[in-house]
Amino acid sequence: MPVLTPPAAKKLDRDAATLSVADVAGYLQDHLGQRIAAHLVGLRDAKQIGRYRREDGPEPNQRTELRLRESYKVVRMIVEAFDEKTAKAWLFGTNTRLDDEAPIDVLRAAVEPAQFAEVRAAARQLVSSEE
Repeated sequence: MPVLTPPAAKKLDRDAATLSVADVAGYLQDHLGQRIAAHLVGLRDAKQIGRYRREDGPEPNQRTELRLRESYKVVRMIVEAFDEKTAKAWLFGTNTRLDDEAPIDVLRAAVEPAQFAEVRAAARQLVSSEE
């Protein structure tokens, strides 16, 4: 299993900040499915992810865009280290680093940078463990 190296982490952060919303939404939709991706970022209408994915699609509000980009970091980190199945399982499983909450629920409700940082740290622990 690959370990998240500092250069890989830096590239992940850069990509999450510079990719278009369409690319970020597309990645989440491709790797998690439309319903899970929508739920992850707090959207009631699952089809909205598909709309954001279009190059000429609507722009999300600031909070939704932040959740899209932060979720992208977490999901990509796990998918690259393991696979999509593991990413989905991790998102829905309870996590002791998150007070036994599921990461998907923490990301969906997150509004503060510290909340996103907690989930990223938990994901980083998963992909950096060398057991």
